[in-house]
Amino acid sequence: MITLESVLELPPATACQSLGVGQDSVILSMDSGYLYTGNQTTHAFLNALDGRRTLGQVADVLAGQFDVRLERLQADLLALAGRLLDERLIVVVKN
Repeated sequence: MITLESVLELPPATACQSLGVGQDSVILSMDSGYLYTGNQTTHAFLNALDGRRTLGQVADVLAGQFDVRLERLQADLLALAGRLLDERLIVVVKN
C-alpha cells in the first residue's frame, strides 16, 4: 500500500515526455510496449519522482505549482500513484 511516506520512482523501462507547454504528456512502458497519456499534473508528478523524496514531499513541491489544497493534492496523488503502480509505470523504492 502506498502512503505519503512511500518513496517512488520511474523504473528504467518507463519514459515520460511532455507534448508541449499546456499540453498532455505521453508515458511509454518499454516493458509492455503500451503508450499512455497523462495530463500536466501527471507529468509534473512523474518528473518529481526521484527515488529520494517521499510522496508527501512530492505533494509539497507540486502544491506550489498548482492551485489546489494540499490535502486534496495528497489524496489525488495517492490515487494516481496506485493506478500507476498497478500498470507498473512506477515502483516503490521504500514504503
